[in-house]
Amino acid sequence: MVLGGGHRHDSHRKARPIAHGGTMESHRDDLPWKLTSPTALLTLLLGAFMLFVSVSGATDPLGAAQGFGLPISSADAVPWLRVKAGRDLGIALALFGLVATRQRRAAGVFVLACTVMPVVDALTTWSYGASLALALSVHGSAAAFALVLAPALLLRSGLRSVATLRPGPGESDSSRPVAKGAHAA
Repeated sequence: MVLGGGHRHDSHRKARPIAHGGTMESHRDDLPWKLTSPTALLTLLLGAFMLFVSVSGATDPLGAAQGFGLPISSADAVPWLRVKAGRDLGIALALFGLVATRQRRAAGVFVLACTVMPVVDALTTWSYGASLALALSVHGSAAAFALVLAPALLLRSGLRSVATLRPGPGESDSSRPVAKGAHAA
């Protein structure tokens, strides 16, 4: 939905008056997002994985810690493991909500910001005795996945190559930004 009127593919944002006399730019979604698109499906897959990790952590905290790469066997750690399960549940719900409301850019920013978590997880597990191979395969792969998915969510082209972009409906080649060093056709 475009606030303040206009069409989805207007080439500029429309300003609308606000109560205290100023104007506010209307929000428009430059990146339409279908539930069947590869980026939506990968975001949902990430959300489903985080839901699985959360449920595993809540139902079998010590087993989940072992799979995570932490050598925890004491029931004293269970409260902290449940905190992590809650964090993972929040991440899953946020991802599902962003896809459901078609907030592709917000999902991209969220995934990019969350990339710090598996990096910290890898460093933590490695520093507490997990092998480098385990830290990288479990947490490094999660960080790599996020570093591929986030730009795909943020860029107009999604997972397609920028070089294969074609103008969208209502756009011409001349309305697209040209990267430094590139020449407009």
